[in-house]
Amino acid sequence: MSAGGATTRTSAFPSDPSDPSGPVVRPVVQPPPTTPAKLTPTTDEERDVGFDGLRARGITLLQQLSGGVWTDHNLHDPGITMLEQLCFGLTDVVYRAGFPVADHLTGPDGSIDYEALSLHPPAEVFPCRPTTPADYRRHLLDATPGLDDATLVPEPGTGLYRLQLQLTQDTGRSMAGSTSGLTSGLTSGSAMSSPGGSRRDPALSDDVAAERIAAARAAYFERRNLGEDLHPDIVRMRDVPCDLQADIDVAGPRDAVDILAEVYDRCARHIARAAVSRTLDELLREGHPLERIYTGPALRNGFIEDAPAPEAGYATERLFLSDLTTVVLSVPGVVDARVVALRAEGREATAGSVEWRGPDWALSLRLPDRDVPSTISVRRRGNVVPVAWNDLRRRLEDLRSAGRSHRAHGLTEQAARAAELLPRGVHRKLDTYVSVQDHLPAIYGLGRYGVPTTAPAQRQARARQLKAYLVMQEQAIAQGLAQLQHLRELFSVAPGARQGLWTQMIGPKVVPGLKELYKEAPEVVSDAVYKPFDRSARRKNRALDHLLALHGETYTQNSMRQFLGHLSPEESETLLLENKATWLRDIVQLTRDRAGGFDPTRPSWDVVDNCGGLQRRASLLLGFKQSHDRPLTRALREQRFTLVAKPGAAHQPWLLDGQDEAVRLAPSAGHAVQPAGREQVREDLQRMPWLRLPIPAGLLRAGQHSARFRLMPVASGFGSASSRGGTGGTGGAGSAGGGGEARRLILGPDENRQWWLLGDFPDAAAARRGAASLRLFLRHLDQESEGLHVVEHVLLRPLRQDGLSHARLGLSKDFHQLRVTVVLPGWTQRTSQPAFRNFAEETLRISCPSHLTLRCLWLDAEPMQRFEDTYAAWLEARLAWTEAPGDDRARTLADETACRVIERLGVDDDPTLGGVSGSGRRGEDDGHGPIVQGHA
Repeated sequence: MSAGGATTRTSAFPSDPSDPSGPVVRPVVQPPPTTPAKLTPTTDEERDVGFDGLRARGITLLQQLSGGVWTDHNLHDPGITMLEQLCFGLTDVVYRAGFPVADHLTGPDGSIDYEALSLHPPAEVFPCRPTTPADYRRHLLDATPGLDDATLVPEPGTGLYRLQLQLTQDTGRSMAGSTSGLTSGLTSGSAMSSPGGSRRDPALSDDVAAERIAAARAAYFERRNLGEDLHPDIVRMRDVPCDLQADIDVAGPRDAVDILAEVYDRCARHIARAAVSRTLDELLREGHPLERIYTGPALRNGFIEDAPAPEAGYATERLFLSDLTTVVLSVPGVVDARVVALRAEGREATAGSVEWRGPDWALSLRLPDRDVPSTISVRRRGNVVPVAWNDLRRRLEDLRSAGRSHRAHGLTEQAARAAELLPRGVHRKLDTYVSVQDHLPAIYGLGRYGVPTTAPAQRQARARQLKAYLVMQEQAIAQGLAQLQHLRELFSVAPGARQGLWTQMIGPKVVPGLKELYKEAPEVVSDAVYKPFDRSARRKNRALDHLLALHGETYTQNSMRQFLGHLSPEESETLLLENKATWLRDIVQLTRDRAGGFDPTRPSWDVVDNCGGLQRRASLLLGFKQSHDRPLTRALREQRFTLVAKPGAAHQPWLLDGQDEAVRLAPSAGHAVQPAGREQVREDLQRMPWLRLPIPAGLLRAGQHSARFRLMPVASGFGSASSRGGTGGTGGAGSAGGGGEARRLILGPDENRQWWLLGDFPDAAAARRGAASLRLFLRHLDQESEGLHVVEHVLLRPLRQDGLSHARLGLSKDFHQLRVTVVLPGWTQRTSQPAFRNFAEETLRISCPSHLTLRCLWLDAEPMQRFEDTYAAWLEARLAWTEAPGDDRARTLADETACRVIERLGVDDDPTLGGVSGSGRRGEDDGHGPIVQGHA
């Protein structure tokens, strides 16, 4: 095929098969090429990146660039031929980019690592944290075996809830074997447990009841929200047996005992308000979208429907017999039903409606047995059908067993069914590149065969020049394929995944003879060409912003950049990028649990996985390295560091005269080689004897600025650093005193305009490494000291009825109601800045639930250590009380330690909180009432 020429085909078949004269050559009319309908460009974007669009754009640019010197842009021109081949190569990139997104994200093992891409299945991203009483009901019924119903009653304006539980009266199964009072809505007769019972059923034992109540309490605290708590007295609803008097007419082949058993089962579940659980398949078949299916809290045992709303116009919940009639008529085989009356034990029969439940009791349908005859009569064609009580009881047990089996099978398949809904892709090798030179006519002297070896040297040189010229164009295409191949890594949020640019150089395997044209190795050329233009941080940020947008979130961190002046640009970008990746790794918890509190029934002090949502979210927004409750002064204590506000007499030997020109004009330490390990850091720090003294906070903060380290010759008249202050170094200046190359490391100015002598080193390289070691060490102390403590006032309330421990504090009446105090360190590099404190308080208020009043307390190291010791003791005492709520000594200790925490909070700074003495600096407050935070 010639460049731009037509193609002629010949047919090798004779016109007459019987003619032996041989083949007749005749032209064959070639039909115009057709493009499959699915590849036809349909949008302007597709037309622009198609071959015709790229070729037209290329010719337009050629005419603009060279129209004054060259006007032959027709098909036969070799330049046009090469342009067409390059356009063809670009369409290959477009084609590969158009593969399904799932293919681009599929790894070599054929699977998609959704977690590494911050792409979560519907079961994780759609559910919310329990917020309303209805949400908590569904959560408690799902998480607690042996419950028929659970009601959470809020005490207005206090953050306290009272829990009412209706336990399943079924002692035949232990907690491990019970699946709670949930029932399946998939098939009739699939009850998990039958509420109520006959007089022959033994009462629920105290041990089993206590076990179920404790499980319900633990389930609540597992999903407790910030500023809320559970009243220690949990109400166990008392069952009031009732008998249903009804007549039913049945028809069809179904046995009467089966029909009656299902009637009793359904009515018992309706009267007990037993939760109905649906399966994922059932809801999908009914056409419910996933966002609707997963509305509400995350559940492990199917999808529980909300309890029916009380009938309007009634002060109490009423059970209407007409509703029971509807339930009976829904049983297959029942053609007519007349519910005559419902009689509760000790009360008269009622024909209209009855009170469904009271403050501490609930109706429970009594099932027939030997001593309790059935009160529901069954008729078929007008004749009464006798049903033996033992056959009825046996069929009821069969219903329970069938329901449990069906439920276990359904839940096993539910996870697999949910996984099937996730996209699946095909892993493709997208960076394989085939040179467009292989498609050029052979006369160009390119491709696999190149120029004949007998060609003149000038012809071979021109071919090499053309090859090199085209390779520069092709390199852009190969580079685009490399980016496509690594799209999965570009969107990865795994720790350390910061690369945003990938390269591949065209080599001799793709273009034969190319090795002789490289002056350097391809890797060297790649670094020289691409590294200066590598904007990986910017590119990675854009990719992570796209993932955040999928979750409806933004995380720009623009405000935090102004507080990173002590970091180099590279360190700052790395920190911000890692913060954003961490946010995406925890996106589900950060959004779903933003209003959640920690679980006070489990250890939380220095425990990573028991942290409130506000604490986790605000810590990440503020750039804190860790977010859980832990001793913020631990790093200082472990290093035996004591922070002081200003230098004392012991520091005078290490202070330099800032007016001395030798100090002010000392050259910067410059770029330092990082120490190889902890031993090298320790060796460098041992050359700095002043570290054994109490450390001024200004020196701690100034030492994190690499630009403030300076070098001076040791022979500058200052004497040996190891002799200052009477503390010994490890051969710093002494070993190099007469060498002339020894260097003295100084630091300044700090925030008080003071200069510090740090130590003497044998040479400039050792001094620079010493500066890097000291900065690394001080940054470690600073990062470990950053964090916050969220103190919920409702948890500090008195647990004893008399409240004697709290009475002496003179607290305001609403001190424990919907209030939160956040305690932060005030001595670190950033938290010591007033601007950062304002930023932190604003961030906390935006992140805090809007109904809570938030107060910030900034403490220095010594007051913080006293607070943390008291706070940890209170957490331990309260945990001991939750494990033994009836222990009066544990309750008293919890109250006493709570009072000490209140004293450490220094509430005298806030007139609305009482008159307790305290210390520390508090941020601007909040006023008396709740603050509108902007986010719930």
